[in-house]
Amino acid sequence: MLTDSTQDPVTADRVGLDRFAAAATAHGEITTDEGVLTERGRDFWGVGGVAGLLVRPHGRDDIAPLMRLATEHNVPIVPRGGASNCSGGMMPTAGRVLLDLTGLDRILDIDAENRCARVEPGVINSDLQAALEPYGLCFSPDPVSAHLATVAGNIIENAGGPHALKYGVTYNHVLSVDAVLPDGSTATFRADDDGPDLLGVLIGSEGTLCVITEATVALRPIAEVTHSLMGAFASAREAADTIAAIIATGVVPAAVEWLDRAGIAGLQQFYDTGYPLDADSIVLIDVDGTAAGVARDQPIVERVLREHATEVRIAEDEKDRAALWYGRLNAPNSVVQSGKGFFIGDVTVPRDRIPEMQEAIQSTAARHADGLLFIAVCGHAGDGDLHPTTFYDKDNPLAAAALEAANGEIIEAALELGGTITGEHGVGTEKIQFMTKRFTPVEIAVQRSIKTAFDPAAVLNPGVMLPEQSPAEPDVNAFGVAVRAALTRSLAIDPTAKLTTGGNTDISVNLENLSVVVGADATVEQIERYLDEQGVTCAAVPVSNPERTIGEVVATASGEERIQVRHALLGADVTVVDDQHQARFGAETMKDVAGYDTKRLYIGAHGAFGALRTLIFKVTVRA
Repeated sequence: MLTDSTQDPVTADRVGLDRFAAAATAHGEITTDEGVLTERGRDFWGVGGVAGLLVRPHGRDDIAPLMRLATEHNVPIVPRGGASNCSGGMMPTAGRVLLDLTGLDRILDIDAENRCARVEPGVINSDLQAALEPYGLCFSPDPVSAHLATVAGNIIENAGGPHALKYGVTYNHVLSVDAVLPDGSTATFRADDDGPDLLGVLIGSEGTLCVITEATVALRPIAEVTHSLMGAFASAREAADTIAAIIATGVVPAAVEWLDRAGIAGLQQFYDTGYPLDADSIVLIDVDGTAAGVARDQPIVERVLREHATEVRIAEDEKDRAALWYGRLNAPNSVVQSGKGFFIGDVTVPRDRIPEMQEAIQSTAARHADGLLFIAVCGHAGDGDLHPTTFYDKDNPLAAAALEAANGEIIEAALELGGTITGEHGVGTEKIQFMTKRFTPVEIAVQRSIKTAFDPAAVLNPGVMLPEQSPAEPDVNAFGVAVRAALTRSLAIDPTAKLTTGGNTDISVNLENLSVVVGADATVEQIERYLDEQGVTCAAVPVSNPERTIGEVVATASGEERIQVRHALLGADVTVVDDQHQARFGAETMKDVAGYDTKRLYIGAHGAFGALRTLIFKVTVRA
């Protein structure tokens, strides 16, 4: 659960902190005021700590010298953006410096013709959206915290939001970042760089690998028309099957949101959701696009809903749409205003396992009814990302133990269903103890080697994401050496390196989840034939050179092929450099921000990090 990390040993001594402060005045405004440090040191949920001092850089060019000073004086740096994080990802202590980036909030350029924008790290998501609106454009990531979250915060957490089903998560919309590494060196990481996808590793890294100083993000046109529909269902299974049936038609809704019976009834205590109280689950759906496109797609969605739902509502104007969505979007505010104790969880499962996950959550609530009031399940059903929100009486002496036990049981259930411990909130400090349940010692060791390659002095956001080192973790130093070589642009291609291993040519499509699991030694021709029989396509499967294995495609990807692989890849079973250790990074889940996104290193790496055994991709219904 969320705790202040006051016991973390990675801190600076007072002499080092004072020397840093004296030198840092040339590059930023220094604050030691206790009130400011307390207020700025906590996230939206009130979790955090008090730093030894706070520095606000004069400009983005001052971040590099500040990081060099931090390394020189062995002073840990904790970056701070909008502080909307809810996983305890910002933990300043007396021996650390809080690097406040909120003043770096300029929108540097909006290129409407090329649909991109350059921004400083502290630009608030909703401010960017407002600036883009006159151009008829938007930045796709739209977390509920958009009024607080910065663009750099979106990037380091790989933010999603309700509309990630159709438009993707932050990863899919970042073209490049300028970054300062922990030693004060600078680098630019681009989505179209050949070789290992280092940008992909930085995205979702929770401020532990670099400080972003500038980002160029992709934009899209604001949909001409958006209509909303609601379906109420007698069971979670019927709701999930209906979502699968809608997507199987080839229509990709802009959003598919979920709220269960306990959530509707529980939230009704705090405000009028307007939702039917006799439904086991409700699903909210946005259909957007051109007027012609919505006119084509909406009747299809409505037809499928009416075949299965006990009630269907349609909202086509903004007033009706706002009323329909109010109950779901007002949930976070109502939670805070309820006066009750609460904890907002975040787990992701493959979309077709949502009913089992909902059942597991409510079984957990029943087991801990002596300490908890109820657990409301809401979330992004289109990509399986659920937010079980647990309510309890603050004066109940049984609440703390019940909350901790319930959270653990929910995460265990998600893992058993092929899911992950966090879809978009991040690991932070809240879920560190679950990292060893999600990952094997090999996989933890590999991620630790990534952190060491980027931050050998461990000065950047220490104590976040990775658990304490275990004796069970093997020596994967060669992996870290390869990461460092990629980082310094000195990674050499070894023509003798194995690209695939295991000889696996199996292919299996999960139509309800719209994912495909393929053996790395299956050929492009074999995969394309199989996908065609299933009525789906995969952007990562190229049309040229069909004799190639899909593992070869991923390992040698460049140019347009690499871009397609980046956006379609969900997971990979791999070996680690010397073929002695096996690991899995990613899964069939559409959202996953547990740990470093290590699978990205295998893209275009020509086997430098190890060979590929199995790959998991997104698929789409063939038009």
